[in-house]
Amino acid sequence: MARDRGDSLRHLHLWQLQAVRDALLIASVAGLVWLGYALRAVTVPLLVALLLAYLFEPLVARVSRHPKLTRPMVVGGLLMTVGALVIGVVAVVVPIAVGQTAGLVRDYQQGTFRETAVKLRNYLPESWRDQADGLIDYLPRGAPSASPEHPPEPDVAPQRPVLRAGPTVMDQDRIRAIVREELDQAGVRLEGVRPGGGGSMHWLGVARGGARAAAIVIAGIVQIGFLAFLIPFYFFFFSVWFPSVVRFGRSLIPLANRVPTLELLDKMDAVVAGFVRGRIVISLIMGVMLAVGWKVAGVPYSVVLGVVVGLFCAVPYLGAVGVPVAVGLLAFKELGATGGDPMSWWGIVLWPSLVYGVVQTFEGYVLVPMIAGKATNLDPVTILVVVLAGGSIMGIYGMLLAIPVAACVKILCTEVLLPKIRAWTSGEAADPLPIDRD
Repeated sequence: MARDRGDSLRHLHLWQLQAVRDALLIASVAGLVWLGYALRAVTVPLLVALLLAYLFEPLVARVSRHPKLTRPMVVGGLLMTVGALVIGVVAVVVPIAVGQTAGLVRDYQQGTFRETAVKLRNYLPESWRDQADGLIDYLPRGAPSASPEHPPEPDVAPQRPVLRAGPTVMDQDRIRAIVREELDQAGVRLEGVRPGGGGSMHWLGVARGGARAAAIVIAGIVQIGFLAFLIPFYFFFFSVWFPSVVRFGRSLIPLANRVPTLELLDKMDAVVAGFVRGRIVISLIMGVMLAVGWKVAGVPYSVVLGVVVGLFCAVPYLGAVGVPVAVGLLAFKELGATGGDPMSWWGIVLWPSLVYGVVQTFEGYVLVPMIAGKATNLDPVTILVVVLAGGSIMGIYGMLLAIPVAACVKILCTEVLLPKIRAWTSGEAADPLPIDRD
């Protein structure tokens, strides 16, 4: 029998071997993934538009049932409505966020954070002040005050000097070398420049550096405009053709396994769609609530912080990283203030934490049951474990994908793998990996 089997193998084509077909399939999938990454300038807008079409499909399908509304009309109206809402939100929120961000950067560059940190140092125990001095040295000093009536604040408490690394006075050669290094990094060349003259090469280098910076800014604006055009363009056609694409995909499933496969895919679709749609809406609501709540609590830069933490809330439990940041910003504002009575330390810790606790409770008892429900059917421990595992493998993208993937794997194990294992252990099914002794 072994001889007959060897003779039959010699007459087989290479692609008729199961191992070769499996290797070719794996290589094809890996090649497609690599090609998609190499062409990410094209594939990213396609994937984003396809995801948006998938997320908005229930709304489009429901509205399209009206006898006077066609699917292209519904998709076009949806694009115009969402575009108007985005423009309105951008017109209201972006100026506030940009203003607060600019204020944050300005305070950092002008040494406001350093002055506040020096004041906060006095509240620390003696054993912690050495570490605080090291951290303070990393903050920029800003411009010193030239007024004799308002001398600059000392870096630390008067009774304890601060050790600063490096020389405090630099000669002119060292200053020229530092300036030349900074300009070289910015793309400005100083060849042909003399100390007493203007130097045409100097202005040529300045012009080149300015042209390069302008080209980078223009390229970024063009790329954003390109995406703003391509994503709605692709979304329109994907959403219009979505039912046809679904029907075509279902027709490719073998007829013998079509019914159970479609049932399994419908369960996965409900899990993924419910989680993704629900988390997007929930994160937006939580971002607004956190921005308003922290604004009432007195946290500076509350709009920027609320928007960022709201984005983090798309992943369950990740929004908690905003609590220590809010407490720290409020401490910098209150304990570093020069006039008036600062807020007590317990209020600085309590009010930002209370705002987040109220928003988190509202999410768990109101938003999740109303919007997402128990779409994933995963317990909190499993969610936390898969989020941490996804973050360790793929960063923030892994954290976003971990929960839907884990929910789909759970459905596969519950609906496919476990029944086969139970049937095999009870003797109702044959060994899935038999050993042929002939």
